[in-house]
Amino acid sequence: MKTPRLFVFIAIFISTLVTGYQSPSMAKEHMDCQEITAPEVKEMLEKGTAVVINVLSDIEYDVQHITGSISIPVTKLKTSNKLPKDKDMPIVFYCMGEP
Repeated sequence: MKTPRLFVFIAIFISTLVTGYQSPSMAKEHMDCQEITAPEVKEMLEKGTAVVINVLSDIEYDVQHITGSISIPVTKLKTSNKLPKDKDMPIVFYCMGEP
């Protein structure tokens, strides 16, 4: 049985936090992104070295999510108070991805 890949990217996005949510094409100009694996996300969560955010709707989050992740739908990123106060904290955003 194939294990589905979880597509995530880690974003250290100080400027995006300051300026608010932008379109994905604009956001790439303001953040350093990289694709990481599910085991890397698990390790970061266990060590507390990153915040993991599910950007799907609250309904989708309730159905299935990574334990320890935070629900902030993409449409609410600009106004959410759940983002870390520490601007240097890495943030892992994830959604459904593709198998």
